[in-house]
Amino acid sequence: MRLLRTLLAPALLALLAAAPARAEDGGLDARVQGVLAEPGDAIQAGVWFGAPSGAPIYQRAADRAMPAASVVKTALLVELFAAHAGHLDEPLGAAADAVLAGDNHPAMVPFSAAQRDEVRAALRGATARTVGAIMMGSKRASNPVYNGAANLAIALLGGPADASAKIRARDAAFGGVVVRRYMLAARSAGDNEATPAGLAAVLAAIANGKVPGADAATVEAIAQAMMQATDPLGAHRHKEGNLDSDPMVCVKTGFYARGAGKPPLVYVVAAALSAKPAGSRDAAHRRLEKTADAIHAALRAAAPR
Repeated sequence: MRLLRTLLAPALLALLAAAPARAEDGGLDARVQGVLAEPGDAIQAGVWFGAPSGAPIYQRAADRAMPAASVVKTALLVELFAAHAGHLDEPLGAAADAVLAGDNHPAMVPFSAAQRDEVRAALRGATARTVGAIMMGSKRASNPVYNGAANLAIALLGGPADASAKIRARDAAFGGVVVRRYMLAARSAGDNEATPAGLAAVLAAIANGKVPGADAATVEAIAQAMMQATDPLGAHRHKEGNLDSDPMVCVKTGFYARGAGKPPLVYVVAAALSAKPAGSRDAAHRRLEKTADAIHAALRAAAPR
């Protein structure tokens, strides 16, 4: 699986976001439209689906910035592992310990006192590989530890603004991924957002083993830190996220490594309520989850064999 270096230039962002869906995919677009038209709260969707090179198989509002929830962690994983390349299995050291020790550090503020103790017990002395696996969900942990691992990564990258700058500097095509807050912090001061095209660019680089500025062993470690499943389409590496505060969102992302000389298939499906839910939040969450799953299923059905 190879990704031409030209795809990692700034032009990729325009390609991912602006290229029209193929004409023969009118049936796929009709299926997506049908899913969104089902009864219930109005939903906005952003979609990118295709191989890393060439025009996407399908896209919808791929350049629209949407709440990223936990899928922003994939770009954070890239930066964390790149920063510790060659030392992924060594303790993160004094800098990490200082973040964990501070009750008033922005990375720790979102947690209760009991949760902070839980996060410290789980992450004190942890390696970059362990922190990455926990925040990506491939290593089981409680929700506070899962989000605490991501917050530790953000802090080690210099905080939200510096993390965003590092993501953007690695490749301009990744620039649609923006970190503005720590996990579980209030969204009112600024939310973590991503365009489907930006997320797709990050996933495409991982899928092809060609992340700018990262060696092959580090990129393989990044892929291994993601959640994995076997699938008829190929080895499936994925990351999901959702937010139950407004605006509510459900995001499904990942790629299928197909082998046999076939290029990987990358997908990003983001579904967000257009307004506060009219009914219960539980019902709204189920609708978002069902919508994202249905769109993902439609994309899979349209995948080239």
